[in-house]
Amino acid sequence: MLLLYAIISIFIAWIWVDYYRLIDVYQKESLKYFILTFFLGALSVLPVDGLENTLFKLFPYSLNDGFLHDLVYSVLKIGLVEELAKLLPFVLIYKVFRFKIKEPLDYVAYICVSALGFSAAENTMYFHSYGPGIINGRAILATIGHMTDSALLIYGYVLYKYHPRKFGLWIVPLFVFLAAFSHGFYDFWLIYKPANAWGGWVTVLYFFVTITLFATILNNALNNSPFFTYKKVINPNLVFKRLMAYYFVLFILQHILIGYQKNGLLAVSSFFYSFFYPGSILIVCALRLGRFKLVKERWEPLRISLPFTIEPQNPIPGTTLNNAMQFKVRGDSFNETYINNYYEEYFFLCPVSYHNTALGRPHIAYIEEKIFLYGLDSYYIARLYSGEEYGPHRKILIKPKTTGNTFVNEEFPIVAVLKINDTELLSNPNTKASDFQFKEWAFIKPAPKEWNGYRVSDNNLPEPEAV
Repeated sequence: MLLLYAIISIFIAWIWVDYYRLIDVYQKESLKYFILTFFLGALSVLPVDGLENTLFKLFPYSLNDGFLHDLVYSVLKIGLVEELAKLLPFVLIYKVFRFKIKEPLDYVAYICVSALGFSAAENTMYFHSYGPGIINGRAILATIGHMTDSALLIYGYVLYKYHPRKFGLWIVPLFVFLAAFSHGFYDFWLIYKPANAWGGWVTVLYFFVTITLFATILNNALNNSPFFTYKKVINPNLVFKRLMAYYFVLFILQHILIGYQKNGLLAVSSFFYSFFYPGSILIVCALRLGRFKLVKERWEPLRISLPFTIEPQNPIPGTTLNNAMQFKVRGDSFNETYINNYYEEYFFLCPVSYHNTALGRPHIAYIEEKIFLYGLDSYYIARLYSGEEYGPHRKILIKPKTTGNTFVNEEFPIVAVLKINDTELLSNPNTKASDFQFKEWAFIKPAPKEWNGYRVSDNNLPEPEAV
């Protein structure tokens, strides 16, 4: 069974290695260097065991159920020791293969892969000791927790190296301590015996906080890549579906093992339990860790907050009453890949409706720039051509429709066409959509590849389609 548990632990790690390869849209890393880092990370458990069996025996310091005493124990003897152990493989890889680490996300990804190796070794031992019942819990909370703490540890160096404010070297040990504290604080509520009845809920709540920090670190790393381009975005739908598919396979495998080792009825009941408790945590994580707002050179400050909000919906029209409370995962839920496919490309901009159309007919258009205005809302400056590719054109602003019906024929994204009366508004971050003149709703349709280079006539333009 030990070998099987090791394979399961490696599969859990692969889920997140694949995740980094999904979000690394600017310059993907070679898998072989990730594999090497992973196995070095797995070996990093040995220094921790060595300290336990040597130095810590000479200076005994154990839990005694005292709040402050056990918290210090958790931060220093567990958090700091394990975070420094996970750092060792990264330092080795950085020294030998420095040419592979070219952007901020690489620093975060490589140290997190080291953490995944450490977690896989740790998970194998825990699975062997406690059985398959703990697989899904450790696959979500413990594995992701190891990554978030290690990402926090390396983030100080990322700020020191890439942030234009040029933080002093002091920022590096500060984040090492924050990582150790984060790790220890998480573990403390699991091992502090007086809090056994409710400590687990504090751990889960804090885990959600670290997911927000983790998402911000990843987003900032992506924003400040030297290879940044608005041509490339992350597909949140793909990230979510891939993570959920992986974990569904893992849940199935776990409950097959439970049925094999114990009994089928227990396997079935625990399977449904997995959908309500670990499953709900996973859904929030998978959604939040796929939603990134990619804005060149932007640094979002780290904030203590949950990755979701619970708030009343809009008031019911004609009353002062609100609808039911609404649960929303933070981050931009709009999949920008639908629009970004046309970034710096020619396409047909077609009126949604035959009636009251300012466009009159479909026009060739070209997105030349992406801008962010109030609330970091995405807008696109486009050229609207009157006839041919390099002929007369005027500048318009288009904004993706993000609510209600957002597609024509479930394929072509709908956008608001806005008239630019004052170009200075485009450089003002407080500008809102209401500051522009709305003309109409239109939809984007790809131009045929063979179109470039010949004159467009009314005969070969697509007909408008009603929604």
